[in-house]
Amino acid sequence: MVKAEYLRFLQTLITDDVSVDVRKIANLVLQHMETLMPLSTTHGQRIKKIVELAQTNWSAICSDIKKPIEQAMEPTCPFTKIKSLSVGPFRGFAKQEDFDLASQLVLLYGPNGTGKSSFCEALEYSLLGNVTEAESKRFHNQNDYFKNAHTNSFTPPILIGVGNQKTDIQITANEALYRFCFIEKNRIDNFSRIAAQSPAKQTELISTLFGLDAFSEFVHNFTDLMDRYIDLEGNKAKELGQKRQELAGYQQQLDTTIPEELQKIDEDENVLVKEFRVDCSFAQMVVKLNGSEEEDGLIAQLEAELEKSISIKKGLTLFDLQSLKQSIEADIRELKIKQQELTNASQQISYKQLYEAVIQLRVNSPEQCPACQTPLSQVTVNPFEHAATELKKLQHLDELQEATRKLNGNIDSLLNKLSQIISTCCSSFSENNLLSAFQIAEEKTVTIGWWNSLHQKLRDGLTPWQYLEAQIKNLEDEDKKIIQAAEKRTKEQNELKRLRIFAEKIVILQTRRETANNSIKKAKLKIEKFDTENVKLIADVETEKDTVAQNQAIAYAYVIFVQKLNDYNNNLPAQLVADLGETIVQMYNAFNRHDAGHEQLAAVRLPLQQNQRLEISYNNNPSFFFDALHILSEGHIRCMGLAILTAKNIKGGCPFLIFDDPVNAIDDDHRESIRRTLFEDAYFDDKQIVLACHGEEFFKDIQNLLSAERARQIKTVSFLPKVSDYHINVDHNCSPRNYVIASRTHFNKSEIRDALDKSRKALESLAKGKIWHYVSKYGDGNLSIKLRSADALIELRNLTEQLKTKIAKADFSDSNKTIVLNPIGSLLGISGDSREWRYLNKGTHEEEDREEFDRQTVDEIVTALEQLDAALT
Repeated sequence: MVKAEYLRFLQTLITDDVSVDVRKIANLVLQHMETLMPLSTTHGQRIKKIVELAQTNWSAICSDIKKPIEQAMEPTCPFTKIKSLSVGPFRGFAKQEDFDLASQLVLLYGPNGTGKSSFCEALEYSLLGNVTEAESKRFHNQNDYFKNAHTNSFTPPILIGVGNQKTDIQITANEALYRFCFIEKNRIDNFSRIAAQSPAKQTELISTLFGLDAFSEFVHNFTDLMDRYIDLEGNKAKELGQKRQELAGYQQQLDTTIPEELQKIDEDENVLVKEFRVDCSFAQMVVKLNGSEEEDGLIAQLEAELEKSISIKKGLTLFDLQSLKQSIEADIRELKIKQQELTNASQQISYKQLYEAVIQLRVNSPEQCPACQTPLSQVTVNPFEHAATELKKLQHLDELQEATRKLNGNIDSLLNKLSQIISTCCSSFSENNLLSAFQIAEEKTVTIGWWNSLHQKLRDGLTPWQYLEAQIKNLEDEDKKIIQAAEKRTKEQNELKRLRIFAEKIVILQTRRETANNSIKKAKLKIEKFDTENVKLIADVETEKDTVAQNQAIAYAYVIFVQKLNDYNNNLPAQLVADLGETIVQMYNAFNRHDAGHEQLAAVRLPLQQNQRLEISYNNNPSFFFDALHILSEGHIRCMGLAILTAKNIKGGCPFLIFDDPVNAIDDDHRESIRRTLFEDAYFDDKQIVLACHGEEFFKDIQNLLSAERARQIKTVSFLPKVSDYHINVDHNCSPRNYVIASRTHFNKSEIRDALDKSRKALESLAKGKIWHYVSKYGDGNLSIKLRSADALIELRNLTEQLKTKIAKADFSDSNKTIVLNPIGSLLGISGDSREWRYLNKGTHEEEDREEFDRQTVDEIVTALEQLDAALT
């Protein structure tokens, strides 16, 4: 199916506006179709393979589009009827089986799994050259699908037809001519399932119905563009182009980038110079900051200056020295006063010491006097209490002694401080310093006497204290100089920091200029050596041009090819159903003939483009359209699918109709109408019908819908369950299901009871079917029948008598009604209690020791049924 449809697509390319390259791509796909079909767009599988094949074989690919063999053949069917089929080994047929199909109607019956589908696939293969089911199951080598599993062999079936000259001819497969002869239940099933999907999927309805799913999938797996998978520039050209871009970059550096950078460097240098000093150039600024061979720069000079050490401040001032002197003198005067007070109170101090000793002895002799050992109970005055009382009176002595101790401590501290000052002076003025004699060694302590010695005149008439003041004055002056030096150092450090910032900016500018100059050298060198270094690459580019041109042609042709293939696929539904609308409505209404008049269709619109819907209108309002998939039941949707397929079969002038298992495809409510459409209406009178089904009742009902005369002309085949071997079990002489034929067959075999049983069933079938339809057509089909109970079935006797009464009325419009009325009267009898009727009942009920049936009477019954059946044909 996919290849056949693709071949039809190829014929659309035989026009002047399609380039040679597009045809070559199309032929490439055709030549390698078996390889390409399993590949999809996933990871670019198919497009990569097409690129590989095209690049390898492009010059050898033919650009001529050949007509398929089937198009070169006669466009009309070369035979009038299928006569026979020889099949096997093939699918379920393990050996050859011959089928006689020389009839306008061939009915095949068999339960599921008995081989009907293998038979239908043999017909499909013989007529189309392929089997759709094999493609749907991904058997791209269909011979593997056709092999019988048990014999592992496959022999093509042989299909013989009756030619237009009434001679036998072997039928050759022609997919274009016979593809609409087949109606498969799977397609109708899929058609009804799509109804449950989104509206966007409804455009796939027609493709699904006509079995184009595989072709659509094949088309959709072509990537739109080839650019990502083929070299359209040339790898060598691309490489050379990249290098030329680099070269252009170098030239741009020479022309624009570097000159602009050098100009910017000049501007930045001028700005920096102005920040440094107005009256110099950049080069002079560099020398001033960094120096030269003859002279150090400002930075080096400052660094050398800052490396020099600054003396440590002594922190001594004449003012502090005078303050210290005043403090010492004041404390000494105060000490002398306190000491005099203590001298004056020396007796009291002795008593105080005595009392303190008594108090301390209380711990050792708390019960007796510590001096005379007299018990305390015998003494006049308690020595301990008396000592405590007296000590309280002498408490001011403690305070005086404490003040004296503090003064001594303060004086010691101040004198030590003074001693440290003298040591500082001695270390600062170590040479011939008279104060060295007044330095106190570490192990000695300063005294007031030492202090007094500082104020005694020396030989020169000056005191050591005067020398000390003079040296302190000198140290104070030195500290002032040190402070000035520190302030100057801070300024120099800040200046050095500022100059170093200038130096860093100078380095940056010098680096930029050096980089720019190096870039100039590098760019000039690259430009000078480009042709020499790339001589081989330039030659390779010239060699590669032909390949690139070929790749560009392939890629461009592929894009056009895919566009045309998609356009063809999108337009297929419209082509398939062109001018079918009226016929579809006729077939749909025929399949639903029992629906009310307002439920009959007036028109149908098929979804041919993206986002279109299947729409219908009814007879009561033909201009208003409904979404068919929204309003129709699944059974009616299946009827719509069948109507489209049968309409295509009719409009396409197909010579036959092959229907695979309508029982599965159509619901019970529509089977009777479909049978009547196929076998009573005139739509398919000139077509051979091959119908396979698994429903025995459907098989039987078809045969009883036909007249006995026509039923004798059909071919019936039964597929039976396998018994012993693996070969399909076929009954070519199955019993007739038409009751009139069966009753005569049983009678001729002297099977009288069975003849009467079939006769009663024949009358039931005729009365409820053809006779009632006949009455409704020419008279009043509304009957009034009495039933034994509310749930009782219609009694055949009552029904037949009612129908006879309707026909016998004078206003019955069929002038030739006697040919129907007489056989009915013969069966019922004039009195209503006929022997024939009793025979019919006896033939259908079991009784023991019954008298034998009269052969002549039974013959009359069978004959009357044959006459009645013939009259209603």
